[in-house]
Amino acid sequence: MVYALIPAAGQGRRLPGAVKKQFSMLGRFPLIVHALRTFESASIVDEVCCIAPLEDLSYFEGLPVHYKLTKVRGILPGGKMRQDSVMAGMAFLEKKAQDHDIVVVHDGARPFITVGLIERVVEEAYLWGGAVAALPLTDSLKQVSEDGMIQKSVPREGLWVMQTPQAFRKGILAQAFHEAAQNCFYGTDEASLVARVGGSIRCVEGDPENIKITSALDFKMAERILRARAEGVS
Repeated sequence: MVYALIPAAGQGRRLPGAVKKQFSMLGRFPLIVHALRTFESASIVDEVCCIAPLEDLSYFEGLPVHYKLTKVRGILPGGKMRQDSVMAGMAFLEKKAQDHDIVVVHDGARPFITVGLIERVVEEAYLWGGAVAALPLTDSLKQVSEDGMIQKSVPREGLWVMQTPQAFRKGILAQAFHEAAQNCFYGTDEASLVARVGGSIRCVEGDPENIKITSALDFKMAERILRARAEGVS
């Protein structure tokens, strides 16, 4: 079985206006629905659980019926931090998923995830125990002092920028979250937690369009990507 956790419990404060980021319309659908629709159409995924802000649960609970999202079997309240939200999702799966099942975590604010990328990450997770979408770093890196002066160049070879989805066998991911909770450790993503307990993680080349929407500029870029895809330019 393959279970997907979609954390979308952020407050979206960096976007202007009264509407939270998750509910902002991107084309014909709210931002969060884009990712959910792709996971719905991915045959490799069996169930989806969405983690939402506590005060917006009623809105999220209406999404499966309104948008025919039959794989969405759980709508859970999230926590203060992203890691807390994903941990809530792991607790939801505790009695449902077996240790050898795959759990896929994908940011609800990444609307342009593709079925192909989901499939590649899940397939590699089956082989290696863990896999993440990522892109090799192409920009030059410099180490800079506190007063803004360049100190030295940092080689970019072997450096990758993490994306989501990130997929792991449920057993290793549960262990990673347990160890993190025991030690009050907060990582940057699921991969950082799994690496901390010695799990193997395979990088799968991601997609430059698989951007995370955090600012008004990101949203404008997303609208351009959507228009290009509609015109068959992407």
